[in-house]
Amino acid sequence: MVRFLALSALMCCAATSAMAAARPGLPIDALAKTVWIEEFDVAPDAQSIAYKSAEAGTYDIWTAPVNGGAPKQITHMPGREMNPVYSPDGKWIAFEADYRGVNVRDIYIVPAAGGEPIQLTDHPLNDANAMWSPDSKTLYFVTDMFWNTSIGAIDIASKKITRVGAGGGSASLSPDGKMFAFTRNTKPNDDDQSNNDIYVMPVTGGEPRLLTPDTFNALDSAPQWSPDSKTLAFISDRNGYNNLGVIDVASGKATMLLTENIEASEPRWSPDGKWISFTKNLNYQYHIFRIAAGGGKAQQLTTRGGVNGGSSATGQTRGTHLWSAKGDQIFFYHSDPSMTGDVWVMKAAGGAERQITNHQDPAIRDANLFVWPEFMEYKSFDGRKVAGLVYKPKGSKAGDKLPALFFFRANSNGQHPEQWHPYIQYFVSRGYLVFAANFRGSTGRGKDYRQAVFTRGGEDDIHDAFIGMDMLAADGWVDPKRVGAFGGSTGGYFTTAAAVKDPQRFKAGIVWYGATDLVTLSTYAGMEGWNKFLIGKTPQENPENYYNRSLIYHADRVKVPLLFLYAQGDSAARFQQIEQYGVQAKIHGNWYDWVEYAEEPHGWYHFRPDSTKKMLTIMSDMFDNFILGEAKDVKAIAATQREGVKIIRNPNIELWNSLTNGRPDAPKPPAGGASAAGRGGQR
Repeated sequence: MVRFLALSALMCCAATSAMAAARPGLPIDALAKTVWIEEFDVAPDAQSIAYKSAEAGTYDIWTAPVNGGAPKQITHMPGREMNPVYSPDGKWIAFEADYRGVNVRDIYIVPAAGGEPIQLTDHPLNDANAMWSPDSKTLYFVTDMFWNTSIGAIDIASKKITRVGAGGGSASLSPDGKMFAFTRNTKPNDDDQSNNDIYVMPVTGGEPRLLTPDTFNALDSAPQWSPDSKTLAFISDRNGYNNLGVIDVASGKATMLLTENIEASEPRWSPDGKWISFTKNLNYQYHIFRIAAGGGKAQQLTTRGGVNGGSSATGQTRGTHLWSAKGDQIFFYHSDPSMTGDVWVMKAAGGAERQITNHQDPAIRDANLFVWPEFMEYKSFDGRKVAGLVYKPKGSKAGDKLPALFFFRANSNGQHPEQWHPYIQYFVSRGYLVFAANFRGSTGRGKDYRQAVFTRGGEDDIHDAFIGMDMLAADGWVDPKRVGAFGGSTGGYFTTAAAVKDPQRFKAGIVWYGATDLVTLSTYAGMEGWNKFLIGKTPQENPENYYNRSLIYHADRVKVPLLFLYAQGDSAARFQQIEQYGVQAKIHGNWYDWVEYAEEPHGWYHFRPDSTKKMLTIMSDMFDNFILGEAKDVKAIAATQREGVKIIRNPNIELWNSLTNGRPDAPKPPAGGASAAGRGGQR
């Protein structure tokens, strides 16, 4: 036994030495080609699924047989096609499409067997969330075409569009086709993002009826109709955690089926109305459970680690799950650190789980190539218990003093789940330790934890992350002199905020579509709520916070080399943010560079394989150059990647200004009504 342990230790040391010397890393080309599925629907006969995939190089609608057979590409449009929905008669698939990454979508239908798509809406405002009538003759959708968030109706035969009435987020049509349910934020000045409410409205229109009155301090969300159209399942944090409940639609009486200190999401009814399935967050792994519709003990159905069924409440947790029409099967998204997101199926009572689609590139299908994270929980500066995920290179051990990267999460209150992430896995395979902090402000640990960052974004949360990395350094895992950071969207802001807070910590940072100036960011459409939650109030009301946490005002002392990677179609993080810092960087002699990727939207997980390959390539050279000291000409690569890309400084700004300020006042929504985003401004 002693000889075996000694041999194992020798092999571990040899592996560590080889890793440090060679660090070839996972193949970038294979990682880029490994796309994932997060949006799918099940055909009424449960013999096929429709899903969004970039397998052919751009995002299209595909179908695949459930019981084996080759997938089929249904659409071949030049933009992005997404969110497929089968018609109840199985003849059509409705979907959304946009062009050049602008995320302003139109509604189309295409024959389920394939054919020429038919465009049903065509205007410069967003249309989404297609809902079929039970007879497949009408397609309802949520739209801004009537100058406020509304539900529209399209007669499939005539293509005529009419306004039904006010709309909102998470809209769904009752199975009997008579009522809509949706969410709206009814709380005035809801800067701390503590409210969301559920409404119902007749399919004939009229005044929406509030089902969740007197809950101004609760987020009520994700309404799902029962098969008999009499009850809504929903998620609410009224007990401090997102839990599952039901509402009797006629009386408005709400009953919580769960009151746990564990967060639930994604309720789905079984077709016979006896069960409600949902997902639970178990320390950033997600499992599908079911509970009797009348209450009782919940039963766990999935067994594979990672993310099963997804969660729309957590920002970065992809996926969904759906029952078959007969109620004998549950189709679900599965992803884990060794496997990209694909569609799986299991029996409704659980049991064996079978994979239907496989988007993992053949070169990286060996699960042993990848690393699962360690869950880390610790006390922060004020005694609050915080958490994170630590990805350690294979063969590494305490005392190795590894180069390390902070990976900052996206969304004003998102999280890092244990799911597929090509960027994390690539850098871990290169020998970097990656710390994905789920610091205060993240979802999954209750309402108090999520709101603890209110007006303190870029301060206390970053402090949490620093303490976690310091603990890893104290234990010998990390070399504190070889540390970098990266993140996207809000994570891009966190990267710049961390550099401002303690620039001596970092050798380099990479900002995916983040913020360098919070003042201009607050003027972008949809970003006011984000700023009020994380930064506090407006720039004129709270100038100190906006000044202290904006990179551009500190370029004289923040000398961290920064690489900015942005998306051409992104209206939330605009090229203006790069330009503003770029002026300061040149004046103060700071190293910086940038790339804007053509026709891409906000969110790296929506990028096409070619752009993902470019991003991995330049990121690898950036960190190797500044952290590992390996000479790489990052500026030459950035210049090459920029060739032929038209810079769009402020996408949609003229249209937004015209529609916001250049028209008569729109009809007022229901009292207290807000936009379809509910808690608008999150990203």
